[in-house]
Amino acid sequence: MKPLRTLTCTAAIALVALLAGCDGETIIGSDSSGFRHLTLRNGVLTAHSQGNPDAVIDAAGDLRIDNKPIAVTPAQRELLKKYYADVVAIREAGIETGKAGAAMAGRAIGAVASGLAHGDPDSIGPKIDARAKDIEAKAMVICNGIAALRTDQDTIVSALPAFKPYANIEAQEVDDCRSHDHDRVH
Repeated sequence: MKPLRTLTCTAAIALVALLAGCDGETIIGSDSSGFRHLTLRNGVLTAHSQGNPDAVIDAAGDLRIDNKPIAVTPAQRELLKKYYADVVAIREAGIETGKAGAAMAGRAIGAVASGLAHGDPDSIGPKIDARAKDIEAKAMVICNGIAALRTDQDTIVSALPAFKPYANIEAQEVDDCRSHDHDRVH
């Protein structure tokens, strides 16, 4: 019943993404201790760094650390605006993944009921797998967004050293995201 396991994993991840988007808060990165790298809520992006005050970035590329405005050049502002926009794009991809997961869950229940009612349980897996591939592709958009965000943060640090404590998305997190998606495919 590998297709059902795929369905369960994929639908659960998608539903979590949908719920995260519904309350207006998006969180990127959370380790076993509960540390969050980034939080987007009510149009405000907050970058967290253990042992440091929060950094806040808005859509206009303004940066505040510990509630104090940080002077930025026009080039730095553009980098911060891209960073902000990439977080918003990840949020939107999460919402789309969640919607697709919720829709797939409903269709999967129908496929299971139909397959069992018609005495054809072998028809269930292919129907579910076809929908799961769509969700997996949407989930990969999130992973690619996190990879872009990691590149953004490193570029910002090169141009704006004050941002260094907030550049805490590691390559391993990008790899983990992609490998989890890959695991669900097989």
